[in-house]
Amino acid sequence: MHKITVIALKGYREWTESLGARREHIIQNTQARLQAALWEAFTAVGAMPHHFRHDFFIALTTNVDNTSITRAVRKVAKKSPVPVVHCSGAGETPYAAYLNCAETDGQDGGLAAVAHVDIVNSTGITTSGGPLEVYVEILGLLNHLAERCKEVGCLSFYLGGDNVAVFLPRAESIHEVAEGLPVKVRAGVGVAKKPYNAFVKATRALDYLRSVNKVGIKVVR
Repeated sequence: MHKITVIALKGYREWTESLGARREHIIQNTQARLQAALWEAFTAVGAMPHHFRHDFFIALTTNVDNTSITRAVRKVAKKSPVPVVHCSGAGETPYAAYLNCAETDGQDGGLAAVAHVDIVNSTGITTSGGPLEVYVEILGLLNHLAERCKEVGCLSFYLGGDNVAVFLPRAESIHEVAEGLPVKVRAGVGVAKKPYNAFVKATRALDYLRSVNKVGIKVVR
């Protein structure tokens, strides 16, 4: 079973609108501080977090106890201009766990599987066509993954550059995820009890693929 925690900023839209028309620099600075607090607090307890609307954050929290999750949320809340609430859900896949998110915490267990994916030859594409071309390819990849993950049961997020993180139901699910992608990718997959440790292993696997200039998938357990 997988566990997903969703963190919500209550009244965030109303707060942004209260700032007046000359507000975007304040909003972006606030979001940067919140994201920094999110990554620091959740990775410290072994979770793998991400933003996906800035007024909502999400984290893979499989095998992370509820007390640690609450403590991490409180650290994020200290950087928030509005109240912060959260819920956790458990399910057979990360996507199912997300859909099950409720005020009562679900029971989880088993191993976390996370993929670290990048586009092949993005440096060459950037050199020849500029960074915008790769960014457009990333948008296409994310759109494809969003639809694919509804079928596979995964969740995918943009990390920056040409990098994407995918919360997988199991390591083998990466083959279903990678099928029919609009661009060539490398995918490192990590498996561990704690989600962030799984992502660290995924990054090691991806680094290996890059070092030997190999396209494909590598799993580290």
